[in-house]
Amino acid sequence: MAKESFGDLLRKLRLKKGYGLRSFAKKINWLPSNLSHLETGRINPPRDKKMLYHIAKALDLKKGSKEQNRFFDLAVDDVPDRLPADITEYVNEHSLAPVMLRTVANKKLTKFQIQRLIKDIKNM
Repeated sequence: MAKESFGDLLRKLRLKKGYGLRSFAKKINWLPSNLSHLETGRINPPRDKKMLYHIAKALDLKKGSKEQNRFFDLAVDDVPDRLPADITEYVNEHSLAPVMLRTVANKKLTKFQIQRLIKDIKNM
C-alpha cells in the first residue's frame, strides 16, 4: 500500500467536508488548477505556515487534533530538516523546547525510551 501524501490527505479532508475542487479552491483563494496539482502531487505543499493554517482552518481542523497533526506532518514529510508549521510555532514561543530536544538528543535515548517519554508526557 502506498504511503499517504499531503495531497491525498487534503483531498480526503476536502471531500469529507463536502467541498468540490472549485468551491474549496475559491474558499482558500487558490486557482482550481493549483489545488488539483497539489492534491495529485504535481506541486509540493505550501511552505508558508500562514497558508497551511489558512487551509487547515478552511477544513475546520481542530487545533491539536490527530487530523491537524497529520496535515502539518505530511506538509513536510519529504523535506529534510523542516519541522511542521505548528511545531515551529510552539518552539518559537517556548524557549525551553530546544533545551528539551537537545537534552533528549544528548542522552542518545533509544526509540523505546523516546516512546516511553512521549507516553509519560501524554499522561501528564
